[in-house]
Amino acid sequence: MKYLLLTLSVVMLGACSEGELTLRAVCEKEPGLCTDLNDDSHCNMQRRDLIMQRFEEKRLPSDKNKYQLLLDFEKYSKCIELAAGIEHIKLKEKTSTRMIGYLTSLREIKRLSNDTVSSDDPHLLYYHWSRNKSDSHLQRFLQAEQNNQLETPALQMALVSYYSKRDREKSIQLLHHALSLYPPNPKVDPEIYASLTSMFYKKKDYASSYHWALLAQQSGAFNVELQELKIYLEQAQLDHEKIKEAADHTLAQLQLGNFTPPKF
Repeated sequence: MKYLLLTLSVVMLGACSEGELTLRAVCEKEPGLCTDLNDDSHCNMQRRDLIMQRFEEKRLPSDKNKYQLLLDFEKYSKCIELAAGIEHIKLKEKTSTRMIGYLTSLREIKRLSNDTVSSDDPHLLYYHWSRNKSDSHLQRFLQAEQNNQLETPALQMALVSYYSKRDREKSIQLLHHALSLYPPNPKVDPEIYASLTSMFYKKKDYASSYHWALLAQQSGAFNVELQELKIYLEQAQLDHEKIKEAADHTLAQLQLGNFTPPKF
């Protein structure tokens, strides 16, 4: 019986290591990844993502994992900063653990930022430019563009954050290119749709703006007001139903991983 229990324990540990680790398993295995964060129900999702990424970065301390850990610490920090200001009437220690978590986030963001300041990883180059306004990181990031090292939707969006106030046409091209880089059945960043809606609106290209507004609305991430655009379309004698058909066609293209920019 004792041998049987030992065997079952080994099997269960093996299954846990081969399958998806749970938050509880990670905290039991590496308590130091959890005990310096809040221990109540606030910021549950951000806390979970952070702990799992801390575990992954400790297991494989790559630039990619450090970048994701920085982002997760920022999300957690923003959430727990608000929660830390909430006075817990009955359990004052709950309030203090939120403050401990917030201070941990500030300390770790600073540590990771210092650890990655010399990295040539494009994500980290963008991070140090966007967070710290480092011109040297920006120049290296733009050089990475010239070297075709930013060929992912996320990095194209990072480029747009630089060019949007400098070159609208290039920004639109980058957003189109970002969509072309998605594989079939993608989970598209809805910010791409929203940005295209806004940029075409500023160009007074209301047909294109309406087209992308439809996709932004369909993404569920934005509550887009379409009525004003419809008025502009009617004034230009453009059929908004045909633009809806074009939007459906664009969506079908994206599902196939074969996007091409629509023309009106």
